[in-house]
Amino acid sequence: MLEYIDNFYRNYSRHLLVLMFISLPLLAYEAAQIPTNNDVETWLPAQSELKLRYDRFRQDFGSEEMLVLGFKNDANNPQLVSALAERLETLKGVRQAWDSKRFRDVMRELQVPEEAIQERLIGMTESVDGNYRAILVLLSEEGTADRGLVVQAIRDQLEYCQITTEQFAFAGGPVIVSELNRLGGPKNNRKFFLLTLFLGFLLLLAMLRDWRTSASMILLTVWAIQATTAGVKFLSGEMNFILGALPVMVMVFTLAISIHFLHYFDTFRNRTFAVARGLSAAWKPCLFATLTTTIGLASLCMSDIMPVRQFGYAASLGCVVSMVTSLVMMPAVVSALGFPGFGETSLLKVQRSIFAKVIRFRHAGVVIPLVLVAVTGIAVPELRSRLEPLDFLPSSNKVLTDFQEIQENLTTLDSIEIIVDFDGNEGAFLDRMDEVRAVERLVSVHPWVRSTSSPASFFPTIDQMPESTRDIGLLLKSANSRADESDYLACGQRFWRISARIEPEAREHQTQLVAEIQKSLAGYQVEITGLSPLVKQAQDQIFDGFWSSFGTAFVIITIVMMIALRSITIGLFAMIPNLTPLLIVFGLLAWFEVPIDIGMMMSGSIALGIAVDGTFHFLLRYESELRKEGDSAVASALSLDHTGPAIAEAAIIAAVGMLALSLSQFAPTARFGMLMTALLIAALIGDLVLLPAMLALRSRKRSMSEEEDQAVRLELRGPHQLQSFQNYSAAGMK
Repeated sequence: MLEYIDNFYRNYSRHLLVLMFISLPLLAYEAAQIPTNNDVETWLPAQSELKLRYDRFRQDFGSEEMLVLGFKNDANNPQLVSALAERLETLKGVRQAWDSKRFRDVMRELQVPEEAIQERLIGMTESVDGNYRAILVLLSEEGTADRGLVVQAIRDQLEYCQITTEQFAFAGGPVIVSELNRLGGPKNNRKFFLLTLFLGFLLLLAMLRDWRTSASMILLTVWAIQATTAGVKFLSGEMNFILGALPVMVMVFTLAISIHFLHYFDTFRNRTFAVARGLSAAWKPCLFATLTTTIGLASLCMSDIMPVRQFGYAASLGCVVSMVTSLVMMPAVVSALGFPGFGETSLLKVQRSIFAKVIRFRHAGVVIPLVLVAVTGIAVPELRSRLEPLDFLPSSNKVLTDFQEIQENLTTLDSIEIIVDFDGNEGAFLDRMDEVRAVERLVSVHPWVRSTSSPASFFPTIDQMPESTRDIGLLLKSANSRADESDYLACGQRFWRISARIEPEAREHQTQLVAEIQKSLAGYQVEITGLSPLVKQAQDQIFDGFWSSFGTAFVIITIVMMIALRSITIGLFAMIPNLTPLLIVFGLLAWFEVPIDIGMMMSGSIALGIAVDGTFHFLLRYESELRKEGDSAVASALSLDHTGPAIAEAAIIAAVGMLALSLSQFAPTARFGMLMTALLIAALIGDLVLLPAMLALRSRKRSMSEEEDQAVRLELRGPHQLQSFQNYSAAGMK
């Protein structure tokens, strides 16, 4: 079998490399065509009662999404604003565009006094000081389906009217989503990812001292990334904030497996069938590591949140592609281009010295990491999530400053919707309006509600009503004629809508806000809905569901590890270092009260995969050495020497490359890069300090004759020509 594999690569290595090189442009083209979708709807829980309620609301009243255009300086001109509003209403995807003039015309028709009209426009389309004038743009269902197109069309109209960016502020959910798509899209992040690959190449070059092998590994990584992304596209997938982590995950896994193979190959480099022997030694730990990581990531597919499910299957696909690419193509690279080997480098000597100290001071190697894990990990239950899209924008970004400007001078953009249901109520129009006003008053007194609007906002109050029956009749006739086009009435005036604009500080407490308003309206037949509370529920569900899936994955990985290692004890031992990076890093975040976003959550899955990969390579070697030597400390020392360099090199290359992502203007990408760096370094503590030290504590005393007998045998083997067993014996037994 070894001869067959070796002959295959000797004869077909160049063919495989040429095939990979030819297919790369095609895969890159297909990967570039994958659509990006960060729309709010994709993040909403599909089957929750709140989502079903919101769907009914949209069916009755249409989309609630609104864009606000605020004009200042020379653009604060009533005629200009009104003319622009008329132009905007003709755009595809825009349902209505309201400015002060349009509001005034409607309220005048409904006989609202001028003083009341002006008062009601404050905080809606006009600022208190008169320095701002706004247009409220309501999207149609078609516009909601393609928000980016509507946002760009409005910007084009502003440019056509020669209104400069200093003269207006543009805010709203669709504006934020469009900007996030731009900042977090592949095009904007490409330069940072290229920098990551370049840093990886430089580190590979320093470690391997062979530019051809280093360049080939980077090329394999790029190929694996493009193949995975193209695969996601063919599976009808979309890119989003979570899947932005996918290329990084594939890069980390591909480089890790490739480096492991090179170390296995280096062990047999001077023997016959070296390529086949290296592949034979590498496939089992790589397969088990990939299998367990894939199972863990696939558990995310159980989530009710679409992007989380997408990450589950896409990341699972990426794991498999990384393994197949590395184990199939790295032997081809070595066969076709050769590999001079690692040699006796100063880096390897430093690593050996550190590894020897880990075994020598194994008690400290167990106690210190476990104390660190205990101190940091105790805070993990206090972690909190914050999935506020505005936090993803740089502080100087115009979309963010515009949002803050609109919020400060005009109105907030977050709202909850209160639907008053008059089913079975035969009261007259004015009676219903009185009841809606009563509900509106109860809502408006809540400290987190800035302003409210309802059908009553367009009508005179009771004391402002005309005195004659004829005038009242005309008013009601006018009201009925406008009922069908009203955004506040639905189903033949059965449902009356009250829209409450909420203060910014209420964003993190929307569940509490809804409960308190619901309690205050206990005597009325109302239903509370809206996009804002639904997003908050989705945030909580994503956070809880991720850790639930992570717990399921952890249990499954533990069982698989026990089966693979054929030992319950060692399988349980193995999961302690796998948890180490997560508990240390996320524990520190909890201690410093740093909220985690969705990208940071996903980094946990990648960190677990890296930790499991290193653990499998170490433990399978340890199991083999333990059967031969019968002494756990010796087996741990030899396994550390054999697998430690590859584990360390893969983690360091990936960690340094991750730092490049921290330069991104897109906050989730920058945070992801910094957190991944910390997790990869912490994973080294678990795999190269805690695990070997724990296993070394299982040591038993050996006789001098046994040590001498081993010294003779061990000098003849080992991946890096061990100087003598006595060095490790001294390190391990003292």
